[in-house]
Amino acid sequence: MKILLLCDFFSNYAGNFIPSLQNLESHLSERGHETYYIFSTRNPSKDFFNWEKPFAETHKVKLMDFTKLSLINKVADFIKINNIDVVYGHFLGSFLLSQIKKNTPKSVKFYEHIHSAPFGNKKTFKAFLKRLRNFIFLEKIPKICNSNAIVKMTRYVYPCCSIDVCQNGIFLDRLTKNAFIRQKEFKVLLFGYNYYIKGVDVAIEALLKFNSKHSIMKLDIVFGDNLAKNTNIIIEKYGKIPENVFILEPIQNVSKLYKEHSVYLNASRSEGFSYANMESYYCGTMCVQSNIPANLEQNLPGTIYFKSGNSDSLLEALEKAYSIKDTYVNDLKHIEENKNIDIWSKTILKIIKL
Repeated sequence: MKILLLCDFFSNYAGNFIPSLQNLESHLSERGHETYYIFSTRNPSKDFFNWEKPFAETHKVKLMDFTKLSLINKVADFIKINNIDVVYGHFLGSFLLSQIKKNTPKSVKFYEHIHSAPFGNKKTFKAFLKRLRNFIFLEKIPKICNSNAIVKMTRYVYPCCSIDVCQNGIFLDRLTKNAFIRQKEFKVLLFGYNYYIKGVDVAIEALLKFNSKHSIMKLDIVFGDNLAKNTNIIIEKYGKIPENVFILEPIQNVSKLYKEHSVYLNASRSEGFSYANMESYYCGTMCVQSNIPANLEQNLPGTIYFKSGNSDSLLEALEKAYSIKDTYVNDLKHIEENKNIDIWSKTILKIIKL
């Protein structure tokens, strides 16, 4: 069979996502299946990203502009010309995937991977409108959620779709294995592409409270393409970047980044299933996480939890982390046996019946 991995993945870095797809392709090849890729571009004349060029030399890859409705016919034609049997969509949205399905033979099976909680796991009026639209107009495409925590809301927004769960796995080969990290400085790392959802506000408030008592914590915040926007939000609120808060750009070598920090902080108010939680844990950083369902579901031994959205609760968690920073040890076998990328691929193959 021929499988198309259709991904609106527009990033300078392959991260854990691309190795996940490669691992899936490897398992597909072992079973005699053929894999194709379509990735997004915002500029048709632009060259491949650094990771894409070598990837494209050894895989069947095509770039398409995901910002135009013409994408629907182009992808549909690609599916017909290449006799694709299964389409597995990531990040492109249910509307586009539904329209593509309407323009392809009924024999083609479609699946959509849900990476985050729709509408922040809240039944808002907008969520109700989308539920209504999906029920009336959209094709009934099976959903694959990356955690049990987002199943309920996914089922609400897509009331007539079947739903399966496949928790993310991590590509261990790109990480430096450590059971612990002993740092002289108390440095905390946060990834914050969305200022509010990722709890950047809560993290900064907790840092200010921590340093008013101890004056020893540093907070490194990694922003992506929205670095300027998020930096401006911080400056508008505080008049400047607060002392001991540092804004970083993303890097490919995440092991190096984790190794430089005592704590990885996940302050999210809403989450699907975080790669970074597992990666940082495997690299030896202590994990401090908000007590949202997706974080609790990962059940990483020794994790320190705090009440989501509450800077006082986070302050208590950080003080606890500081008190044990020279004695904690992470359980790496938990990652190796339960969170590796092969488990993810085999689960996906079982769901799409290949």
